[in-house]
Amino acid sequence: MKVLIINLGSQYTHVIWRTLRDLGVESVMKEPNVSAQDVDFFDAYIISGGPSSVVKMTPNATHRLVNIAKQSDNPKPILGICFGHQLIAHLFGGVVQKGISGEYGISEVEIDKPHSLFEGLPKKIKVWESHFDEVKSLPDEFEVLAHSSSCPVEAFAHKTKSIYGVQFHPEVWHTEHGEKILENFINLAKSKQS
Repeated sequence: MKVLIINLGSQYTHVIWRTLRDLGVESVMKEPNVSAQDVDFFDAYIISGGPSSVVKMTPNATHRLVNIAKQSDNPKPILGICFGHQLIAHLFGGVVQKGISGEYGISEVEIDKPHSLFEGLPKKIKVWESHFDEVKSLPDEFEVLAHSSSCPVEAFAHKTKSIYGVQFHPEVWHTEHGEKILENFINLAKSKQS
């Protein structure tokens, strides 16, 4: 299995790569202007966080990847983290806006329903947040998996496709069970290969 990490400018993107390496997964980091041929080479994708806003971002390979996923009945697995989470929701027609206040630091997230992305985790976890914008509402084909007191959509999953998003940063050590969340995503991606 090969995973493409699309780097949208997060200071933590290299930590995603290192965590996947520690999990024994081959991955490559590329900038968002990666070619369509390079994108096709991979089995799964992680879209990183970043400092931009979904409404200000110039269309690039990330947009193409998500639009391909929209049109495909069975796309390759995608996980959006922070800004990547917001971008997926936005491109599918969800609403992304500034939150009541920016979040930077530890927050408690409550998992609302059992899902393979959170397999083996307790109902509440402490996570690392670093964002101003957040997903306010999801399109009908998505479901909310987790929330916090200040953010209604901390995690989501597409109802029929292997597309997931988390507002927090599972790659940093501050997030409880963060490595397990990434491992669960990899397991979901591997199960799709068989």
